[in-house]
Amino acid sequence: MLSSIWEQFINLSLIVIVLRMLPPILLGALGGLMTDRAGVINIGIEGLMLVSAFSSIAIGAWTNNWFLGVVGGTAASMLVSYAMAFFNLKMKVDIIVIGFAVNIFGAGITVLLMSILFGSHGNYIPATPVSIPAIVIPFIDQIPVIGKLLSGHNLMVWISILAVVFCYFIIYHTPYGFHLRATGEEPSAARSLGIRVERIQYSALIWSGFFSGLAGAYLSMGMTSMFVRDMTAGTGFLALAVVIFGNKNPFGILFGSLVFALAQAVTLVIETAPGNAVPSQLIKMVPYTVTIIALVVYALRKRSYKKIRTSA
Repeated sequence: MLSSIWEQFINLSLIVIVLRMLPPILLGALGGLMTDRAGVINIGIEGLMLVSAFSSIAIGAWTNNWFLGVVGGTAASMLVSYAMAFFNLKMKVDIIVIGFAVNIFGAGITVLLMSILFGSHGNYIPATPVSIPAIVIPFIDQIPVIGKLLSGHNLMVWISILAVVFCYFIIYHTPYGFHLRATGEEPSAARSLGIRVERIQYSALIWSGFFSGLAGAYLSMGMTSMFVRDMTAGTGFLALAVVIFGNKNPFGILFGSLVFALAQAVTLVIETAPGNAVPSQLIKMVPYTVTIIALVVYALRKRSYKKIRTSA
């Protein structure tokens, strides 16, 4: 088993799998970051991703166009996130309650629509597969090592990495980012400076819907060309853990996402390794065990940092 993992690491197959697993975790975490920075905890990322995953594959199959599928799925996710903002900011419903409701809604509405539209309760596979394309970089793809690292990856891999740079720029180098951080740190002080706190929080939740929508679209049209019931499998909750582990910084979140993607990749490699005798239930625990360890490490690091500041 260890030899299989080492072999796939040497021939770069493991790295390719990590990059394949990266987008849904990273994009979901960036969605959680935007709301966290605005002082709104969005635990409904799982539901948003499910809504987008189903909408994307359904619209993509109907139009036979992957781009329209991604746009449709992302728009559906943003619409649900707008409803979250309305109920929280206008109707004053607790955001945690709304998040749980969105997760339940996402799991239920996708199965209902799949049953009504396609007559299936478990999965939907379009007759004509529609998927987000992979990007092959000319000339670079012929270079032995660099070609495998840089070329042939799904378009959403590059979009997710560019999204990290985009979020960093928005949060730390624009007036909007200053208002976003001020709103999350001290809303009353932000109001005294003339910042429209509710408007900022509305926009943060819609940003969260946008990134979660891209993540969901990738699940059904990038990693696969189908929709499976509850196919997020806890990815939205992993994304929230990554926000904490990454210290609420876009590049920290990128590193954390790579760690969690590596855990998922190792899980996949172990499951498919020849002669594997490890129970599948134990193997599937790996990503969540990594989550617990990562959060413990973060908590210990934060405690030691506080002690250093106090003693200083």
